[in-house]
Amino acid sequence: MEITNRQTGSALIHKVDSLTGEGIYGVTFLLSDAKGNPVGTYQSDNEGYVYIDQGLADGKYTIREIECADGYILDTQPKTIYVQYGGCTTITWPNTAVRGQIQIIKKSADYNPTNGLPAGTLLEGATFEIYNERNGNKVDTIVTGANGLASSKALPLGRYTIRETKAPANYGASSETYTAVLEYSGQIVKLEITNKSLSTGVSIEKTGPKEATSGQPVRYVFSRIGNTSNVMLQSFYWRDTLPAAVRLDKVVTGTYNFPGTYKIVYKVNNTGDYRTLADSLSTSRNYTLTASPTALGLAANERVTEIMFVFGQVPGGFSQVEAPMLHCKAVSGLTAGSSFVNVADVGGTHDGVWVQAVSRWVTTVYGKPTPLPKTGY
Repeated sequence: MEITNRQTGSALIHKVDSLTGEGIYGVTFLLSDAKGNPVGTYQSDNEGYVYIDQGLADGKYTIREIECADGYILDTQPKTIYVQYGGCTTITWPNTAVRGQIQIIKKSADYNPTNGLPAGTLLEGATFEIYNERNGNKVDTIVTGANGLASSKALPLGRYTIRETKAPANYGASSETYTAVLEYSGQIVKLEITNKSLSTGVSIEKTGPKEATSGQPVRYVFSRIGNTSNVMLQSFYWRDTLPAAVRLDKVVTGTYNFPGTYKIVYKVNNTGDYRTLADSLSTSRNYTLTASPTALGLAANERVTEIMFVFGQVPGGFSQVEAPMLHCKAVSGLTAGSSFVNVADVGGTHDGVWVQAVSRWVTTVYGKPTPLPKTGY
């Protein structure tokens, strides 16, 4: 006796957004045979697919959409498919989303001393990115025009997050994330977002002894180190360039008003790469680090010429709390009446542009006056 088996057919439905072509999750379908008898209900997966492989016999079937996803219009028009022996019948089924729009109005938050625009001025050139909150996909990028208005394309109903990625010229971008909820067809959600005028600046001030003699300790004290901008700076640092008249002995790091870590590097004889003195230092702790030639293992003809504190990214208002200090020692054989200059600088970047400041301190070498003064007049 010979027994044969017949391979059954299957069906694949892809439910997609009619505008974007993206799959739609959670759409429910009812499959019925040619006589109208229900075969089963099925729901689209996270990519919008429904695969029916439960052994469909050859013939005609009807598919009805009985429940659509949130934010879409239910398609009540049934679809007819034909299943054949061993085959897979496929159908792409678009749905039209119920749509709304997001509009952003961009204004100046304050008077801008750079361009003279008063508070409330409509601003051109602000760029925003809009993301679908459900899946995190970016759905649109919009830019404000001369009237300060930026409008999105038609978007399906749902929740969206908006981030400003570029501010108008001479303004700082907002760091906030905004939310817009489209709840009904034709809705326009309007957001008014302001930008503060951009102000960039850094500061540093150093002091030391006005006079020094050979072999005498020389201490430099640093103050007002900070990011005086109202925006974040990248690659923030402060540095001291030591004159040949002194040798570095130890470093007192000071403390800073924002939590974080930083490192200290130094350069020898103004050549080669920076070497690391200490890393992963806490901004809230005041360290004393030995940095003498012996401690650093320097040769007799080597000396530290630069020492730099490297912070990376710092917010606006970042500044020192306890004062950093460099303890040095004047070398032997300095000429009386001569002087040496110590230079400190600070800097950081905003939008790729460096912002820097410099402070100098001049120390005179003390010596006995010639000729010596007489007494007894």
